[in-house]
Amino acid sequence: MRRLLPVLLTLALAVLGLPLTASAHSQLISSSPAAGEKLDQAPTEVVLTFSEEIQAGLSQVTVTDGEGLPMTDGKPVADGATLTQPLGQLHPGAYTVTYKVVSADGHPISDAISFTVTEKATSTASSSSSSSATSSTTSTTTSTTPEATMTTSATTTSATTEDDGSGGAGMALVVGLGVLLIAGLGWGLRGRRGAD
Repeated sequence: MRRLLPVLLTLALAVLGLPLTASAHSQLISSSPAAGEKLDQAPTEVVLTFSEEIQAGLSQVTVTDGEGLPMTDGKPVADGATLTQPLGQLHPGAYTVTYKVVSADGHPISDAISFTVTEKATSTASSSSSSSATSSTTSTTTSTTPEATMTTSATTTSATTEDDGSGGAGMALVVGLGVLLIAGLGWGLRGRRGAD
């Protein structure tokens, strides 16, 4: 009986272990965002990690908002036991992630998790947009100011040069006429004196 006891214990453990091994299918072990998580910044993707490798071509992931509208952007990408689903632009609200995958042993796995994007995500995005717009405006003003200054300076210089040229020609004309007038008067006076 003592010799049979170890054999019986081994057989009992093997029998008890069979159902556990058969039921140990792949399952979701983590996700990002996590189930029930509240995010202050909208995610750009959902990452699901399973306990075993999954079959890439048979994976499906849908992400919907509170109104049931799809928010995915493209197809999910499988890499071993990890499945990544790109997302579109998310707004504050509740979202549901529904997945259906097939593990390496052919066992299908499906379930759903949810997460929430808080109102803070809107204010954060607005602040970033406002900061970007302010920076862009400042950059544009800085880059255009020197050009505007140079154009104004060139126009002023050109106008001054033209004024100087026309003013100098006018003065020469007045002086020339004055000289001719004086010379004419001189000749006239000499003619009269000669006649007297």
